[in-house]
Amino acid sequence: MEIIRFQLGSLRSNCYIISEENRALIIDPGYESDEVLKYIKKNELKIEAIYLTHGHPDHVGGVKQIKDLFECVVYAPHKDRIWMGKSSYNQIGYEIPVDVWVHDLETFEALGHVFTIYETPGHSEGSTVLHVNNIVFSGDTLFFQSIGRTDIPLSDPQVIYQSIKRMYQLFDEDTLVYPGHGKPTDIGHEKKFNPFVRG
Repeated sequence: MEIIRFQLGSLRSNCYIISEENRALIIDPGYESDEVLKYIKKNELKIEAIYLTHGHPDHVGGVKQIKDLFECVVYAPHKDRIWMGKSSYNQIGYEIPVDVWVHDLETFEALGHVFTIYETPGHSEGSTVLHVNNIVFSGDTLFFQSIGRTDIPLSDPQVIYQSIKRMYQLFDEDTLVYPGHGKPTDIGHEKKFNPFVRG
């Protein structure tokens, strides 16, 4: 399984393309991106699905473009629907075309692997992480030696603290963490060195 990171938009949000042979899953396409489209076409990838870790605009803004072009299934957390539907919280200007609204501990299959969803609220009410094999895509919950912002609407610092504690319990220390911003890390490193939440 190959993982390619694209840093998109003014907030440098991480968009990941996970591929195996010519099958691919995209996580958090936050902005429309020629770079992402060129990579997909150059590698002749079949996009099976898009997964959104949460509903903030810098993680969902490129969904419609990719779905329109490649007709893939879009998964997103139900508890963040307010950011993606008809609501004043939706800053994109249209409803995000989500096919499947997901919840804690649900799974879906892509690329021949089973992906598991864990709800990790705090940065937003519906924030999630996505786990497969020894890898977790942490969205804006856990970063390299940092955590997601909790000074924005519908965020909560105490709740994100508990969510990260849950991650430390769920995942082995050698689990690789691919966050929504910044560089990758692992659970063991964050338990020792994260100044906000120690293990």
